[in-house]
Amino acid sequence: MVRPGDGVEAEVRAVADTTLRIVVEVLAGTRPPHQLSLVAVPAVCRGLAPHRRAVPGGRRIVPPRVLSSRFQRPSPTVAETSAVVVVAGRVHAVALRLQHLRGRWRCTAVETTAP
Repeated sequence: MVRPGDGVEAEVRAVADTTLRIVVEVLAGTRPPHQLSLVAVPAVCRGLAPHRRAVPGGRRIVPPRVLSSRFQRPSPTVAETSAVVVVAGRVHAVALRLQHLRGRWRCTAVETTAP
């Protein structure tokens, strides 16, 4: 949670954490892919669609987990985060790049080892 006075760094970290959670939930099949448009550019949304895990009907869905994550700011308008996540019982790597575009932070690239 970002509190008033925490500064830009805390805001960017919060956006990165939220974006990471949304991306991982889409990959796991627990969140609809169209919700990526809230945090990502259209190219990222299209690129993640084939990676989305299909969840068989009637099966219990195990929520994904973020095991660890790292955050860095290579420039004032760019932030990058990487994470080790568990999706459907398997461990994967996820990396995100966020850029400050038109007054807000948007995910402009995603790389993952998830199938």
